[in-house]
Amino acid sequence: MNQVIYYFSGTGNTLFVAKDIVKGLGASLIPIASLVDASVVSVDSEVMGIVYPVYYGELPVIVGEFVERLNNLEGKYIFAVCTFGGSAGDSLRSLRKIIRSRGGKLSATYGIHMPQNAFYKFWEKHEPLYRNWRQKRLNTVISNTKAGKTGNFFTNIVFDIIFKAIQAYVRPKYKQSFIKLSGASPDLSIEELIHLNDTSFSVTDKCTGCGVCAKVCPVSNIVIVKDRPVWQHRCENCIACYNFCPQKAIRNGIASEGYYYRHPDIKVKDMIIRSDEAKKA
Repeated sequence: MNQVIYYFSGTGNTLFVAKDIVKGLGASLIPIASLVDASVVSVDSEVMGIVYPVYYGELPVIVGEFVERLNNLEGKYIFAVCTFGGSAGDSLRSLRKIIRSRGGKLSATYGIHMPQNAFYKFWEKHEPLYRNWRQKRLNTVISNTKAGKTGNFFTNIVFDIIFKAIQAYVRPKYKQSFIKLSGASPDLSIEELIHLNDTSFSVTDKCTGCGVCAKVCPVSNIVIVKDRPVWQHRCENCIACYNFCPQKAIRNGIASEGYYYRHPDIKVKDMIIRSDEAKKA
């Protein structure tokens, strides 16, 4: 059976999960970021998985825009796996709605708790989360997909209902934060403001101009000018640049200062999407 997994990952949690699923299913693995220039993405596989992180209780902008360009979804078995530090939020509902608008049906959904990549949770131990995925969750995703099962799995329904209820309060707070970070007009949408959040990014004197930040950026949002990164305001807020910087030289208004996270099994070379950069790594 022809199967494909599309994924988006900033600091490796989602890529870690996607790789495990690909191995279990014998599927192809395609980074969503490699398709940003495609006006239409035609799905020829009988089974399609979408694996993504939850940002601000929603789909990352790049993932939502990708799904809106999908074609040929009718009759396909489509499943989604989201990784999060708190909750799936509204992301799965949003994904289901977009897929339906494209003529498809989201058959199965999974929520996987992974470590936060933006702020420190002193009570959270990372290794148990990795083990929980591989020992208690992965086989269910694989067996359900092979059997074509439908339903919602591993999501905290009660928490998600509560989250949805407070989303009307939280979203404006997010927007105010983005406006403060970017200095942009309040007339812009949250999605537009997210792209401008990199206005608050900077580097310290620790920066060596190595270019790792530009290599790991999934959307080519960073160029190196005079041995310093310059952000191009197409940011996805994945903070890969911040977390993968070998000198810890990047500052931003998103992550807790002094807290860095990247999945221990995911290296710089794994994060590189563009083949030209892969040759340099």
